[in-house]
Amino acid sequence: MSDPQRHDIFEDENGTRVAVRQVFPPNAMGIAYIEYKNLSDSNLRFLPHAEFLEKFKWVDNFGATDTFAKTNAHVAVVAPPHAEEGEEKGSGEAKAASGESDKSAADHAEENQAAKPSRTE
Repeated sequence: MSDPQRHDIFEDENGTRVAVRQVFPPNAMGIAYIEYKNLSDSNLRFLPHAEFLEKFKWVDNFGATDTFAKTNAHVAVVAPPHAEEGEEKGSGEAKAASGESDKSAADHAEENQAAKPSRTE
């Protein structure tokens, strides 16, 4: 296999397996690098495309498993199963509480700002 892709598993002559994490496009000198890591440790390694293919032979592909950690900042909040009756009331209270905390924080900031003496007199 002469075209390694993300999630391909390669093996060297000693039986060490590595996973391809990223294939970089050729740089200004025309050299394409491959980012990979051993499956036995978490250290990232880089080799030019040609050297990588000389050293490793393709074995497998684990396309269903991603080696990058993905986070989702917009996670939906799920109410506990026992809060069926007061579900709407609870969410209204939560909104009101968050509004109050924002308001009180703004008021607190204004009070601190107003308490400082002016030095431009």
